[in-house]
Amino acid sequence: MKYFIIINLHAGGDNAKKVWPAIQRQLAASHADYQTLYTAYPNHAIELSEQILDELDTTSPADAVLIAAGGDGTLHETLLGCQRYYQAHPHDHQVPIAFLPVGSGNDFARGLKIPLKWENALADILSGATSKIINVGHYVDLDHHLEGFFTNNLGIGFDATVVHLANKSSLKTHQFFGKFSYMAAILDVIIHFQGFHAEIQPANVPEVTFDNVFLLTTTDIPYFGGGINIVPTASVFDDHLDLVVVEKPSLWQLILFISMIFLKRHLRLKFIHHYHEKELFIKTNGNRLGQIDGEELGARSYNLKLNTIKYPFWVR
Repeated sequence: MKYFIIINLHAGGDNAKKVWPAIQRQLAASHADYQTLYTAYPNHAIELSEQILDELDTTSPADAVLIAAGGDGTLHETLLGCQRYYQAHPHDHQVPIAFLPVGSGNDFARGLKIPLKWENALADILSGATSKIINVGHYVDLDHHLEGFFTNNLGIGFDATVVHLANKSSLKTHQFFGKFSYMAAILDVIIHFQGFHAEIQPANVPEVTFDNVFLLTTTDIPYFGGGINIVPTASVFDDHLDLVVVEKPSLWQLILFISMIFLKRHLRLKFIHHYHEKELFIKTNGNRLGQIDGEELGARSYNLKLNTIKYPFWVR
């Protein structure tokens, strides 16, 4: 097996850079045949994955695996590069993607029960014998005729605003206090967030309108936000997406929401709405922050069609 490792050394507040020498030692001890490509700027993993697949096309090996080593953002970019390549080369053999979690969130790893300790995750990758077909999120921006993909979730509102504020925080890249950037951002958003208007239309179901949305997240896995179990039943092996809409809660409702998450019973609350559909339409008004796999989408209105597509992943 030939492994192509796309690594973001800055993932996890430079955690990837710290553990990379040990990863190399484990690869050497396992006599792994691998090639390393380092990301140097945002979205570089997209280019690198396309570059790898283009080079493989000239040699046509059927025993190659792309390893995204970093956080969920690195994995997102690697998937996006693969999808772009195969859209241009639809008849080529699809090279599977593996995930080596050395970032901060690693929700994809949690969702697929990939060990969060990189040593165990790497051992599983190197001992793997075949890939599994999973469903990943796919969306079309109906206003701008653009499309994209996500392994974890696409969120508008609360979670995206937290990501935005945390990324701006001086704590974000600190080795020890980086995780507190999200806690500070969450507190800020809870205090200042203003609800927004959204229209939801599951396939073949009448449109539903919400006037005071706090959180709107479409997910393909159970987790978001670094381990919050937002939809316990979500699965990449199901060709449905899960949409959670939370109407802006009062303080006691927010406390109840947080408490019920730990009990995995929050989806029963009256101000929370859950949809499990093969296809969804989402429309918002005004400039609202969005995020996809933990990466910022910016502030804008959204008019999206969402479903899933299949892709091979190197998981146990």
